[in-house]
Amino acid sequence: MRKKWIVREAESSVVQTIAATLNVSELTATVLYHRGIRDAQSAKNFMEPEAAPFNNPFAMKDMQIAVERIARAIDNRERICVYGDYDVDGMSASAILIRTLRKLGATAESYIPARAEGYGLNIPALKKISAEGATLLISVDCGITNEREISAVRDKLDVIVTDHHLPATEDVVSAVAVVNPNQRGCPYPDKNLCGAGVAFKLCQALTNYLRGFDVQEYTADIELAALATVADLVPIVGENRKIVRMGLKAMRRTNCTGLRALVNVSVSGDKKISAGQVAFQIAPRLNSVGRLRSAAEGLQLLLCDDEDAARLMARELNKLNQQRKDIETQILSAAEEIVRDMRTARGGDLSTLVIAGDGWAEGVIGLTASKLVERYNLPTIILTTQDGIFYRGSCRSIPALHMKDALDSMRELFTQYGGHSQAAGLSIAAERVEEFSRRFDDYVRRKLSDDDFAPILNVDALINPAEITLDIAHEFDQFEPYGLGNPRPILACANVRGKSARALGKDGTHLSFVIPAATTNLPNIRAIAWGMGNLAPLVESEPVDVAYEPSLDTWQGEVRIQCTVSSLEPVAAADEFPDREQLIVVYNFLRRARAYTDRYDICALVKALNNQTGGNFSTYTFDSAVKIFAELGLFVGNRDGKTFDMPRPQNKLELMNSRTYRLGRRERGAELTPTSAKIISLEAATKRRSLIT
Repeated sequence: MRKKWIVREAESSVVQTIAATLNVSELTATVLYHRGIRDAQSAKNFMEPEAAPFNNPFAMKDMQIAVERIARAIDNRERICVYGDYDVDGMSASAILIRTLRKLGATAESYIPARAEGYGLNIPALKKISAEGATLLISVDCGITNEREISAVRDKLDVIVTDHHLPATEDVVSAVAVVNPNQRGCPYPDKNLCGAGVAFKLCQALTNYLRGFDVQEYTADIELAALATVADLVPIVGENRKIVRMGLKAMRRTNCTGLRALVNVSVSGDKKISAGQVAFQIAPRLNSVGRLRSAAEGLQLLLCDDEDAARLMARELNKLNQQRKDIETQILSAAEEIVRDMRTARGGDLSTLVIAGDGWAEGVIGLTASKLVERYNLPTIILTTQDGIFYRGSCRSIPALHMKDALDSMRELFTQYGGHSQAAGLSIAAERVEEFSRRFDDYVRRKLSDDDFAPILNVDALINPAEITLDIAHEFDQFEPYGLGNPRPILACANVRGKSARALGKDGTHLSFVIPAATTNLPNIRAIAWGMGNLAPLVESEPVDVAYEPSLDTWQGEVRIQCTVSSLEPVAAADEFPDREQLIVVYNFLRRARAYTDRYDICALVKALNNQTGGNFSTYTFDSAVKIFAELGLFVGNRDGKTFDMPRPQNKLELMNSRTYRLGRRERGAELTPTSAKIISLEAATKRRSLIT
């Protein structure tokens, strides 16, 4: 389905004031406005987060109590256990706290549960830790919902909870202290810290209390806090923005030997590390060991001080990450095959994807669900079972659907579940999966309309890439680091004419092209579109609608403007959306073409269609028809868009079962009735060389 551009509005007087005060372009001021920044001082704090002070860690509820108890444990040489979660946030938080405790003279060890133990504290683990001699346990990135577990060992083990998740209805009263900005009654001003961020604030408080170190000067291991903040998808605003900006700058020269080894195997060259590289290159390698083996191995790397050993461990994580990718590809291929079967069997009109598999890696199915949401824009749940008795599931949603609310409405089906608006997890008995799938689909159909499924692209401004100057690109560079709460700026322009288009990378996966400069005295602008290599012929042959982000690129010492394209489509016109007769022509043409080739070159196909029929089909008309056929299960394109197939339908189909058709015809103002948009059975169509009447 084509993305719908929503161009945001901004109050011109506010934009002009910000631009004049900060001496930036009105375009940059407009982007700041769309991030909720409406005055010059807030804009200055956003553009220069390092200059803003850290919040006082002692403003966090129970921080003083926690620090005093830890200090007593250090003085008495007690054994301290740091209990973390099995994701990047948990590993990083554990490393931050253990490294600081050891510097302060503490005897500190770690415990990270296996995924089979489940999230959070568990009683068998707590009893084992106590039996091995620990007298103080500090949780990181977990514990806020574990009152029952903490209460069970309170006579043998003092527990300090540090966490950032929302509390349960039951308060944790059995712990010595609870340090969590999101707990009830905590006055700490920034509620968006991740688990490692909370651990970092605890370390600031500890070193201030025990060594008199100025909180504003304490930045030890801030790069680990930055890594976790990006990986855990917490909003990169406020104090998080300061942590990430400072941490990224320190990451290349970090004195954390293990992290330095991980960075070196993940990111080539010596340029500064970006939040995107952390999210897509560094963090996945650390996460892979927690998904496929044990997160304790990842923590071991972050605590390693031996360069040779760290290098070997980082290489092993690199191999594991490739294994994770291979497993993810296998699961994704199997899941997409199931989606194709669902579309063919149901004749399109899917509102949800609930897909179950046997033996799929539990630590990978969440990634698969995210990929399917990205491709189909449908609420997606992937389930896997190892024993055929119980399934575990990862749920990912679209903006219009609150996933946790949906699961709440059928909570009696699950043995366990939890999550938030866009992601969740669950466990369910095998015999209840079918009922769950049906009820989840019914819930979504009741709650959402067609418009809710249309992918939205929020556009900051409409401007031709050729109008972007180096000064503007430098200003946009200050918007980094990007992430939740601070998305990449999106600019857009219709009817962009590119040239010198070519596919790049292995198998021609990516696309590069040139956008001519506005005047002859300016250099042309290079555009890069990741994963769009198949669209090179389209860019070369006709204008396109593009959404993009301007950035700076350095090549052989020269700094130049580059546009990273996030959306590239044939030029759209509502009056060129295909009607029923045009769909008949396109469908019959595609079936004939598929008898001779499986190569999907949209420009060549449109040219051949017009040559054969004497018609005047635009690329937009053709592309819209293909999207409709895909939703009906009549067209299957591979993931890279280079080949296609035309499955024969199993049942009678209706054009009205395509959401793209319904939305497109409504936009064109056409009446939508099932009788005017019917697709009849294969037997009848065979005689008439068409599936559409």
